[in-house]
Amino acid sequence: MKVRNLRTETKKQIHMKFKFQHILMALAVPAIALLAACGDDGTTSAPKPTLTFQTGAGFTFSAAQAQVDSVMTIGMIATSNDKKLKMIQVKLSTNGGTAGVVKDTITSAKTITWVYKYKVQGTVGDVLTLTALVTDDNGETASQSFNIEIVPPQAPVKLVQNQQVWNLQGPNKGAYDLNLEAEVGAGQPPLTKDLLDKTTSTAPITFSKAWTSGNGTTKFVRVTKNDWDNTTNSNYLWNLYKTNAANTTTSISNLALGDYILVKTGQSVPFSIYIIRVDEVKDTPSDNNDYVKFSFYKADI
Repeated sequence: MKVRNLRTETKKQIHMKFKFQHILMALAVPAIALLAACGDDGTTSAPKPTLTFQTGAGFTFSAAQAQVDSVMTIGMIATSNDKKLKMIQVKLSTNGGTAGVVKDTITSAKTITWVYKYKVQGTVGDVLTLTALVTDDNGETASQSFNIEIVPPQAPVKLVQNQQVWNLQGPNKGAYDLNLEAEVGAGQPPLTKDLLDKTTSTAPITFSKAWTSGNGTTKFVRVTKNDWDNTTNSNYLWNLYKTNAANTTTSISNLALGDYILVKTGQSVPFSIYIIRVDEVKDTPSDNNDYVKFSFYKADI
């Protein structure tokens, strides 16, 4: 009886040991998975560094407008979230092109504050993208960027009054140079004809009350009296044109008293945007001495 009981208990012990091993294995599988997720298998990336632009007076840290050769101060604050930093770079691209490195500095600190003074270079109308990039000793990176629009030098505007564009088919000059503030005739180069009357020689001659340009690249768009009243400097004209550029055309028709017209000429001049107010439209069918009288604001450069 004792031998039989001993054998019975031995079988029970073996069964319990086997069951305990299964329990340990069941617990071990999720534990291994958890360790793998935590990076013990070496596949998880190190934490990325952080990078911010310094804000406050004197610093540029968001979208801005600037003139060629002006200097912008950019402050960068970078921190490694693991061991240490390796390099901070400033990259620059123009109008969406490939970015190039314009400045860099090597470091082995965990946190660094770096100030870079950028002298704006490019052409009026360009949009530059300035990107700050930090790399740590694990090869992990972080970046921040903002756009810079290059604008013309700011200047006050002056008012030019009592100007005329005559019927092209009449005895007077049928075009006008906004830059020189002067009427121009048939003998002048087409490029100078910012405003060119569209009246044709087809009989019977009818005054067109419409303008195009001799260069074909001048753009016209109607704006409002409020725009005219608020025109005080070249920056206002520049931004007004940006707002309306999508609606511009190479000619403008049905000119009438009280029209306000924004014009960007094709001439290569320091500032090529003007705002015109139509003061009178004179139609004299019998002699072709028709004209549009106008005033305009131009940048006083």
